[in-house]
Amino acid sequence: MADWIIREVRPEDTDALAALWHSVFEDPEELSRGFLEKLPALGGGVCAEEDGVLLGAAYAVTDYYLDAERIAYLYAIAVLPRARGRGLGMALTRQAAALGRRLGAGVICTWPAEPGLYPWYERAIGARCAFRQREERIESRPGPIPLPISPEEYGARREALLEGFPHVRPGMEVLRREQFNCRVCGGDLFSVGQGIAAVYRDEDLPLVRELIAPQGADRPALAAALGAALGAERVRLLTPDEGGQPAIAADRSLPAGCVWGLALD
Repeated sequence: MADWIIREVRPEDTDALAALWHSVFEDPEELSRGFLEKLPALGGGVCAEEDGVLLGAAYAVTDYYLDAERIAYLYAIAVLPRARGRGLGMALTRQAAALGRRLGAGVICTWPAEPGLYPWYERAIGARCAFRQREERIESRPGPIPLPISPEEYGARREALLEGFPHVRPGMEVLRREQFNCRVCGGDLFSVGQGIAAVYRDEDLPLVRELIAPQGADRPALAAALGAALGAERVRLLTPDEGGQPAIAADRSLPAGCVWGLALD
C-alpha cells in the first residue's frame, strides 16, 4: 500500500511546487511561479506528499475549448527521481485527469515528452495520439516586419483566421500565459503580414510554434521574416500534418483537420 497521499494543490504549496518544478524540468523559476500564481484561473493541480514532503505534482489546464466543450490539458507532470518506480506518476496523471473532469472538461489530453510515453498515457488515461505536426527548418530572410501584439488581439485574429475550420481555442488566460512564456524565452506573440505567430527561442533557434495566415499565404516566407527579425540564421516552423510526428494525445478523437498550435510545453 502506498504511503503517500494525493490532494489538490493549495496556495501555500507554491514554494515547494516551484522547487519541485525546477528540480525536474530545470525551467527558470519565473516560468514555474508565473504558472502557479495563475491557478485557479488556468485550471487546477494535484500533488503527492509523504510524511509532509512533496514528491510530485500534475496540473489540469482547463482554459482550452473545442467549440463550446472545455478541454483539460494535463501539464507539467513531475515526480522527484527518488520517488519514481512506485506508480506515483500514473496515480498523479489519473488524479489530474479526474480533477479536469470535475472542472468541467469533456476531453482529457496531454503532450507526451517523448515517443515512448504514448503507450504509457494510453494505459494511464486512455489517451492516444490525436494531433500530429511536422517541423521544417527555414533560412531566415527579410520580409514583412513582425509586430508584437496583445493576447487579446492575437485571440481575436486567431478566431477570425480559423473561422469555418475545426480548431482548439485557447482561452485568454492561456494566451496571456503563452505570451509570458514566449517573452521569457526571447520571443512574443506577433502579427506578421496578414497572419499571426507565437514564437520563442529553443535550442538557440526561433521556434514558430504556431503560424496562422490566410489561405494562399506564403507561410515559409512569413516564418523566414520572423527569423530575420529575431536575428537568427534559421527558424524552426511547426505545421499541423496528419503524416507528421505525434504531438497531442487525447482520450477521444479530434475532428479531422483540427488545428491546435498552442499547447503549453
